Amino acid sequence: MPPRPIIVFDLDDTLYSERDFAISGFKACERWLEEKHGASGIVDEMTRLLDEGHMRSLFEIVLAARVPLSAKEEIEAFIDVYRLHEPEIALYPDAAWALDHFGRDGPLGLITDGQHVVQSAKVKALEIEHHFEHIVYTGALGGRTFSKPHPLSYEQMEAAIGVPGRRFVYVGDNPAKDFVTPNQRGWISVQVHRPMRIHSRAVAAPGGAAQHELHSLEELPGLLAGLAP
Repeated sequence: MPPRPIIVFDLDDTLYSERDFAISGFKACERWLEEKHGASGIVDEMTRLLDEGHMRSLFEIVLAARVPLSAKEEIEAFIDVYRLHEPEIALYPDAAWALDHFGRDGPLGLITDGQHVVQSAKVKALEIEHHFEHIVYTGALGGRTFSKPHPLSYEQMEAAIGVPGRRFVYVGDNPAKDFVTPNQRGWISVQVHRPMRIHSRAVAAPGGAAQHELHSLEELPGLLAGLAP
């Protein structure tokens, strides 16, 4: 039986719920706002705004309603509370299973977008660093310029854990950016569909549709077995 392809995972909404991270951050924001301004009860509102598709603007909306004429510096401080809080998050059960299952027979990789300090805090909170032979935080490569689908992170992954004759698989959730470069580089691209994912409205970029789609990572062994020559 040929060795399986080398699997590289996305992080947010692939291995854990990014919405859970957001709510964890909203709770931290509420504690900060209550301590600094005596205002509370913002978690449900922030969650509703998030579910309606607001991202950065939700912080300004919520703060302005409770602290009128907030200075730019205070808005940035409010956002930093969110970014730098200690996350209360957990792996999806099928993701925990997949990391244990696939980690037994070859290296695993992780490529994740976002600020390095934020993404590394998530990895620490999830206690998953030991599962990966190599992790690329695109935010540490030089800013948003190197976010997916920029090829640098994939090139680095190939150099770090590539093995002659073994293809790569990229498992992610967001067709707007996750699969463009894997498709171009001859990787196998797999989209896992998560309920309540942050980027549920994302539209596939040109050339960015995943080659395969799953609803659980427990389906991945069967998919890979079916692709074997």
